[in-house]
Amino acid sequence: MAEYDVVVIGGGHNGLTCAAYLAKSGLRVCVLESRETVGGAAVTEEIWPGYMVSRASYLPHLNDTIVKELGLSTRGLITADIEPQDFMPFPGGRYIFRYSSAEKTAEGFARYSKRDSEAYPRFHRFMKTFAQTVEPLYLSPPPRLGDMLSLMKDSDLEEVVRQILLTSSRDLLDEWFEAEEVKAALCVHGVLNTSMGPGTIGTSYILATVIGGGSYRYAVGGTGSVSRALASVVLESGGEIRLRSQVTRILVAKERASGVELASGERITSRAVVSNADPKRTFLSLVEPGTLDDSFTKKVRSLKSPGTSFKVNLALSEAPDFRSLPGREIAEQHKALISIAPSLDYLEKAYDECKWGRTPENPPLNIFMQTAWDTSVAPPGKHILSIIAKYEPYSLAQGSWKEEKAKVLERVLEILEEYAPNTRRAVVHVEAISPVELEEIFSLTEGNVTHIDQTLNQMLSFRPLPECSNYRTPLNGLYLCGAGTHPGGGVSGEPGYNAAHALLEDWDTLRAIETG
Repeated sequence: MAEYDVVVIGGGHNGLTCAAYLAKSGLRVCVLESRETVGGAAVTEEIWPGYMVSRASYLPHLNDTIVKELGLSTRGLITADIEPQDFMPFPGGRYIFRYSSAEKTAEGFARYSKRDSEAYPRFHRFMKTFAQTVEPLYLSPPPRLGDMLSLMKDSDLEEVVRQILLTSSRDLLDEWFEAEEVKAALCVHGVLNTSMGPGTIGTSYILATVIGGGSYRYAVGGTGSVSRALASVVLESGGEIRLRSQVTRILVAKERASGVELASGERITSRAVVSNADPKRTFLSLVEPGTLDDSFTKKVRSLKSPGTSFKVNLALSEAPDFRSLPGREIAEQHKALISIAPSLDYLEKAYDECKWGRTPENPPLNIFMQTAWDTSVAPPGKHILSIIAKYEPYSLAQGSWKEEKAKVLERVLEILEEYAPNTRRAVVHVEAISPVELEEIFSLTEGNVTHIDQTLNQMLSFRPLPECSNYRTPLNGLYLCGAGTHPGGGVSGEPGYNAAHALLEDWDTLRAIETG
């Protein structure tokens, strides 16, 4: 007799979302998490006394349907939109804001180009039309590309394919805008959390879903509050969560997943196994070699998963005082997602250096200041900056991350100092996490925060591979629920939701199976 109906490998937010839906449906569920806390990369930790840091992911956008159906707002989860959405400072005291309102954003663009100011509302409508077509597909198995295109209006189809699916962010923005500042301010969203550059085909797809999609959000108490709320649903619904329980092997009996083995040697049997680990870790490390077809295993090995994120967490004694908008009192520039990447060439150069295994001299930075919205995460008067330095390659052409880490951190601090001169003297605590350490701490293969890259050939029904794009895998009884499945990375909970519903569809068949 199986100990559990379902074992979930990994207590990241998608694993918890999946487990919550399964437990609420009456299944006996056990979540196994290797770390001492739930959340995976969606975690808040007190890494310095009094500072509750969103140590990896810092801008959750949990799907509203999941929040409502699981009652997360009654379990302590409080989120709200960020406004303004973006702040990008430039050398020489210039800057751009992007707001939820296209018209208000366009007013700021007018300082750089009247033509761009007039074009942006039209551009925003085009992006929004595409995003509104795609968004309903997030809480369902991924459609095939042809099926998705059939949802577009006939008059829009040709332009959607040409401008969004077959172009790069650089090409798309060059067609719509002329001011370098405007293009740079928008382009950062096409390459966010990817290893792709502005000129890579497919980045327009990501750009469209961000610009046309919903607002950036923050969570009171940090990103870990999302995971804590989800964990409470699992436990209240009769599920079990075991911490410090590292899974080393997926058990197979009668040609189907039958449970897991832990690092301690303990074996836990179940009728089904759901992996919140990335596809490479799941199929190449946890599944016994020889279990899966060689051709499938070869495809898994060929998945592109280069991590390029270097995370820096800073505790500050005062807010950054930007040259372009002076002032240490909390204002719009502190509340937005802050990006430092003053031109497309700046982004492209950093990407080129990364592509050849070098850390860029001037890495683009994405920065969020949680304390501008939520003072509960730091001591009175103190602040936390979450920073992602982009295009920092997991695999270095020369040397090691042990040697390179201090150099990259110094570059990040130098760039911050250039744009906000008080930053370095305000630093109270520093934590830097290289791509290799993202792998070690959060079990992310190659330090990739989206598990596998979000290129067009690894999205929709191609994510992670056509054979397992509907969350089921070639090994009967084994399901995937992590960011390596549709619709991809970010703290949305959507992959976990979809995997749970796929398993529930199969439950009558799974229930008839006994494991041995």
